[in-house]
Amino acid sequence: MGKMLARPHVILLLVAASLVVLTPPGVIEAQLVNGFYARHGCPRAESIIRSAVTTAIQQNSANAPGLLRIFFHDCIVNGCDASVLIDSPSEKDAIPNQTLHGFAVIDTAKAQVEEVCPGIVSCADIVALAAETSVAITSGGRVSWEVPTGRRDGLVSSAAAALAAIPRPTDPVATITSKFAARGLSVEQMVALSGAHTIGLAHCSAFSNRLSPTLDSTLASPLAQSLLTLCPSGSNNTTNLDVTTPTKFDAAYFRNLQVGLGLLTSDAELQSDGSTSGFVSANTNFNTFAANFISSMIAMGNVEVLTGTAGQIRTNCHAFNS
Repeated sequence: MGKMLARPHVILLLVAASLVVLTPPGVIEAQLVNGFYARHGCPRAESIIRSAVTTAIQQNSANAPGLLRIFFHDCIVNGCDASVLIDSPSEKDAIPNQTLHGFAVIDTAKAQVEEVCPGIVSCADIVALAAETSVAITSGGRVSWEVPTGRRDGLVSSAAAALAAIPRPTDPVATITSKFAARGLSVEQMVALSGAHTIGLAHCSAFSNRLSPTLDSTLASPLAQSLLTLCPSGSNNTTNLDVTTPTKFDAAYFRNLQVGLGLLTSDAELQSDGSTSGFVSANTNFNTFAANFISSMIAMGNVEVLTGTAGQIRTNCHAFNS
C-alpha cells in the first residue's frame, strides 16, 4: 500500500456560489477520493470509461458479469491493483481466472482515456469503474454509487497467490469467510458480495460436485434434473447462476437460495450455514441488498490499494511498464 502521507493544504475558490477544490500542482493523494481525476488532470476520465463500458455491454450483455468478476478476482488477491490484467506468466494462469472475460473492454476504455489524458488514469481504477457501471446498467440504474478513485497499478502478478486467495465454487462457508477476512472483509460483506451471482454464468465443472457421484439432496428437484441433462459426464456447458432473473441485478439470488435454487456449493451453503443464513434472509429485500452491496463494493475497492507514489500508472494494462 502506498505510504500514507498527511494531506497537504488545498486551494479553495468560490465560483458562482459553488465551492471548487483545486489540488496544488505536484500534490499526490495519499488515499482514494471521489472525483480524483477531476482534480488530477483528467476531468473527463470517468465519463470516457463509463461510455466505453456502456457501449461494450450494449454490444454484448455478457460483458457486465465478466467485468464485475474481474474486479472481484483482482481485489481478493493482493488488493485492487489491476494485477489480474497482466498477461502470462501471471494471475491469469490460475485456474479460477482462466474463464475470466471482459479484458478487451478494459483495453478499449484505457485506449480512449489515454488519447485524452496520457499517463494519468490507472488500469486499477478502470476496473473499479467498469464494475460499478456494469451493476448500474444491469440493475436498471437502481444500484449505483460514486467510485472512490486514485488507485495505482501493481508491480506483482502471481498465479500461486491468485489460486490461494480466490474462493472456489466448492468451498464451504468457513473457508470463504477466512479468505474474505484475510482482506479485512466481514461475513456480512461476503454474503452481500456473493449477490453478484445474480448475473452471469457458471460452467458445469463449477457445480459437478453437486451432481455426482451423489446427487445433492439440497438442490430443488426440477433444477437438479435440468442440470443432470445439461451436464453429462465430461461436459462443460454453461448455465445461469441465477435461474429466475439471470440478466437482472436484483435480490432474486437470495430468494433462490432459500428454496434450493442456488447453483454452486458456495451459494447453497450461505443458506444452510447458521453464520450466514440470517444475512441471506436480510438481503432478500432489494433495498437492503442494494445498500449492503454498495457499501461492500466500496470496502472491497479499498482493499490494499496502492496510492501516492506506490506502484505505477501502466501504459498497457496487460504489462508492467519497462
